[in-house]
Amino acid sequence: MSDMNQSSKPAWESKINWTQIVSVAAMGLTMFGVDLDPDVQQRLAMTISSLAAAATIIWRTWYTTKNLL
Repeated sequence: MSDMNQSSKPAWESKINWTQIVSVAAMGLTMFGVDLDPDVQQRLAMTISSLAAAATIIWRTWYTTKNLL
């Protein structure tokens, strides 16, 4: 069976897309929306980006439609 034959789902249904959207929104609030100490701001930004990357790897590795079939 070829991967080309599988129908793709709309972008708004993608867990990876939602993970990245939430990450970008959280980073924006961290950097521009909340008045924080620069050290805390930097640590929070690094934590958010690391967690988003880890979540994306998990979604892509173990929770894809191809792996669930």
